[in-house]
Amino acid sequence: MAYTDAKKESRERKIWLIYSERMSKFCDLLPANQGRQSLVSSLIKAYGLEESCVNTLGDYRASRSELVAYHDAGFIDFLLQKRPHIDKTLPNYKEMKQLLEEKLEREKCEEFGLEHDCYVFPFMDEYVRLVAGSSILSAKTLVKESSLSSQNIVINWYGGRHHCTKRKAAGFCYINDAILAIGLLRKKFRKVFYLDLDLHHGDGVEYGYEYSRNVFTCSIHRFDVGFYPGTGSLKSSQKNKVNIPTKRGLSDATMNYIVSQIVFPLIQEFKPNVIILQCGCDGLGMDTHKEWNMTISGYSKVIESIIRKFNPTPFMLLGGGGYNHTETAKCWTFITKSVIGTDPTWDIIPEHSYLDEYEKDGFRFWSEENSQPLKLKDENDEEYLEEIKSYISSLYN
Repeated sequence: MAYTDAKKESRERKIWLIYSERMSKFCDLLPANQGRQSLVSSLIKAYGLEESCVNTLGDYRASRSELVAYHDAGFIDFLLQKRPHIDKTLPNYKEMKQLLEEKLEREKCEEFGLEHDCYVFPFMDEYVRLVAGSSILSAKTLVKESSLSSQNIVINWYGGRHHCTKRKAAGFCYINDAILAIGLLRKKFRKVFYLDLDLHHGDGVEYGYEYSRNVFTCSIHRFDVGFYPGTGSLKSSQKNKVNIPTKRGLSDATMNYIVSQIVFPLIQEFKPNVIILQCGCDGLGMDTHKEWNMTISGYSKVIESIIRKFNPTPFMLLGGGGYNHTETAKCWTFITKSVIGTDPTWDIIPEHSYLDEYEKDGFRFWSEENSQPLKLKDENDEEYLEEIKSYISSLYN
């Protein structure tokens, strides 16, 4: 599909939602976000949002060949292995097996980043296949359903694991599903724009396409000494790879300014055929990080403004960070509602299997805390934002 400016033409949306209770259970096992995915999927279903989509797409298990389309084969084989028995004929088999496996496991874990924040966990192999598969299926859907009569959007809150590199897990990310999706999208769409809105720099995706002329990576993130992953400085930006480092306290208004005044011109200049949004929720004021100060409603409006501005360009929405799990579930549910355009009652949370998780909020969607910003100073003043804007503009002059 050729790029078309929204001012020239606007089309109705067709929405697909990646949704699977089975997949949610496996994603619940991720050590950094235990139990989060079922909160997200159950809340979306409680509001009946899946009924307004063209279709809900279930789980898809990525094959080894699909995973090694980008990732190192040795890394993937280690992620997927079942740890089989070795040689039971030895009299001291159990002792030798333990010694060997301990050494090999330790060395391989170190080599592939499977330690510290990315340690091996139960059913890790199935988790990797399903998370990768969710974004692969999203990409395949956009490729298959490319249409001149609608703006096609796939929402996939299972994906967005943006730190994993070609052969190493990092930052709670065991696979880079975004890169795998981009690889498939490139078979149909000539130019892909990847916009990362997570609190943390989208380093893994950037590295994967750092020298591509047809994939543009742009990351808006918190940047400071000692703040993970420590990459994504303004001066690391170049054509088709733009980093927008922010200070503490970034607000809805500041995010909106950055997107409308800095990112929109980049997208318009690049003229992508498809856009991916990584919509991490760790920038909410209610997140445990407390580094940014966005609200659910403000964040949703920013995402909606991007989709509306670049209609009829197809979109893929991915998840990402978010460590206050109930607020993350609320945020992605609200964004889903915004994209779909339905308007259910957003007061008392509907009865569903995870309702008790919201008892601290009085079983209400909006609370005194999440309906307004925290009392946190936005250090991203006008002078700093103009400095960023000027530097990025200089790359194209």
